Amino acid sequence: MHLTRRFFLQSTGVLSAYLGVAPLELLRAEGDAAIARPVTRGRTLVVIFLRGGADGLNLVVPHGDPAYYQLRRTLAVPAPRRGPDSVVSLDGFFGLHPRLAPLLPHFLSGNAVATHAVGYDQNTRSHFEEQDVWETGVIGNTVNSDGWLNRHLATSTGHGSIRALAVGDTLPRILQGRAPSFALRGLEDLTLPRDGALAPETVAAALEHAYCTPPPAHRTAARDLLAQSGAVTLDGMARVRDLLAKSAPSTVEFPDTRLGRQLQQVAQLIKADVGLEVAEVDYGGWDTHQNQGGGAGGMFGELVGQMADALAAFMADLESRLDDVLVVTLTDFGRTAAENGTGGTDHGWANAMLVLGGGVKRAQTSHPDGERPVIANWPGLAPDQLHEGRDLLHTIDFRDVLGELVRVHLGNPNLTAVLPGHEFKPVGLVG
Repeated sequence: MHLTRRFFLQSTGVLSAYLGVAPLELLRAEGDAAIARPVTRGRTLVVIFLRGGADGLNLVVPHGDPAYYQLRRTLAVPAPRRGPDSVVSLDGFFGLHPRLAPLLPHFLSGNAVATHAVGYDQNTRSHFEEQDVWETGVIGNTVNSDGWLNRHLATSTGHGSIRALAVGDTLPRILQGRAPSFALRGLEDLTLPRDGALAPETVAAALEHAYCTPPPAHRTAARDLLAQSGAVTLDGMARVRDLLAKSAPSTVEFPDTRLGRQLQQVAQLIKADVGLEVAEVDYGGWDTHQNQGGGAGGMFGELVGQMADALAAFMADLESRLDDVLVVTLTDFGRTAAENGTGGTDHGWANAMLVLGGGVKRAQTSHPDGERPVIANWPGLAPDQLHEGRDLLHTIDFRDVLGELVRVHLGNPNLTAVLPGHEFKPVGLVG
């Protein structure tokens, strides 16, 4: 049987170490390690990374800010009640892109919230550097850092056989580190022979061929490391396969898109009660420098629509379990406040994040309903309010959002180890 990239990318810290991803041991002094405590039983955090830098100003639209329409003459989403492709109003100031309309019931019921003007003060506007920062939770030198989700796993204990999984072609940086994590292209990758005909050495050879070509002097060591990883891979994949065989099929129709299939698989694993605690899905294509599309149309509208349809199906499929599930969107950075000359937007600063699930806790305000669906200390889009005259200024640190997800939802109090070097402030997203 021929094994290719579709079987497995990386599993344990053994393989990660060979690939140059070292645990962030310098976070704490020797002998002063955080005490690993059990996380809250049954909770799952699903991270969707919008690769490329999604345009948060057209995702969660500040239609109440007049500068928005001055900056985006062709790309702006029409104000509420200005036609079928207008903003779906949430609170009189913010609204959803019209292609996010399938998620409106969750915003109205309190199972969804957005936070806006999120970022940090050293954004470089580089895809590579900013994805590293958002995935490691470390500002500055991220070269030797593992992912913040992996550090969560390493500083806590779970309640099942499979705590972490990425559904995609690679194990993302956010899950790399010393705690075991799996990356599978899809659940069809779990069709290993039940008789154990594939030895770990076979898996290791396939992994070596697919993922690295070490120099001759290091080839033996690489084979040893990959053989160890192969054994863990076989064991983990077999356990997931057996548990999935016992899970009930979905009664919800998911969209036939890559993201739809990925979220359907995550939902299946959650319902299989394998103890899945964190899952990551990549959703790319958001680097909209040209021909982004105005209103509800264009490339951006298609990306938003596919995401909304997949998330709506995911929420429906897990309706009975929503109190224990949270979905959060991350992305590289925001886009420029003004459109450019090619019908697009360029790399920017602060951005919007979506959080969906039964654990959402919307901030209490003077809003007539006593709560608000968008949490933001809005900095404004007027020329003198923009960062460097071009970008939405950040007023909420992204690590405060991640910290609430880890501490409040997952139940891991070791924030100084998971997200080091940051003084946390409450956001009020989850409770």
